[in-house]
Amino acid sequence: MRNIHVITDADLDGACSFLCVKLAYPGDNITYSVTTEKKFLEDISSFTFHDYDVVVISDLNLKEDQIKICDFENVVVFDHHSEHLDIVNLYKNAKPIVKDYSSCTNLIYDSLKMEQKNLSNNQKLLFKIVDDYDSYNLKIPFSKKLNQVFWSYNGDRVEKFVKDFGNGFFGFNEFQKNALKIIENKIERFFKEETIHRGNIKIGGKSYDVAGVMVSFSPNEIAERIIDEQGVDFVIMINIKGKSVYMRRNKNCTLNMGKLASVLIEGGGHEDAAGGILNDSIINITKLLKPIS
Repeated sequence: MRNIHVITDADLDGACSFLCVKLAYPGDNITYSVTTEKKFLEDISSFTFHDYDVVVISDLNLKEDQIKICDFENVVVFDHHSEHLDIVNLYKNAKPIVKDYSSCTNLIYDSLKMEQKNLSNNQKLLFKIVDDYDSYNLKIPFSKKLNQVFWSYNGDRVEKFVKDFGNGFFGFNEFQKNALKIIENKIERFFKEETIHRGNIKIGGKSYDVAGVMVSFSPNEIAERIIDEQGVDFVIMINIKGKSVYMRRNKNCTLNMGKLASVLIEGGGHEDAAGGILNDSIINITKLLKPIS
């Protein structure tokens, strides 16, 4: 029996990435810890990689300084962010499985040949739902709701996700349905009470129609609705308490959110959506936006 530790991202894709590894190796002792790209260096500072036979790092868009401190022979890195792919050659000892994929869950599923494992149809459905949400294709009706349920958890979200959905997706129980109703009402109240700002911002010689808003929950759902109702090119969402910034673009916009985030807010992500750290640059940009009457 091997001791495997999974260091995974704090979102739904990160939680399901851990579940993938857990189901792939049922005979091993598998533990986990949760972090984010922003907190990775701090969280890993006291971690001893050689305490484990294998350390899996999943769904984290690591930067050069982060790669250096986890580049050991017993480390396997799964990730699907394009910026990570650009610097994958920096690994000298670890095994990076970094590819342009729809989700880290799907990358692990394929890489570990999960289709050949003894999985139920409900477990396979769960992985498809998570992949559908993280890629934001939203072709499966449960995708957004599963993410909302995940973020409604208090405490250890990964533990609760595995407890509720480790055996697969069978729909939502009454407690989860109530949580979804609360979130739906919260979003409706948000659009009645919060002020959305809008303006034109020039980036790379091109002018973009941009909306800005303060958020503390459901950034994807809020951005999607603003884009649908206002038709802007992309939305900047600021979480003051978390000192974080999220950005999501209109499907008709070609500006790469991940690359913009890496330059503007010390972050990263994907072409359609990205995040980073609240700083003076983004604050000054939002000052150019005016309230929508």
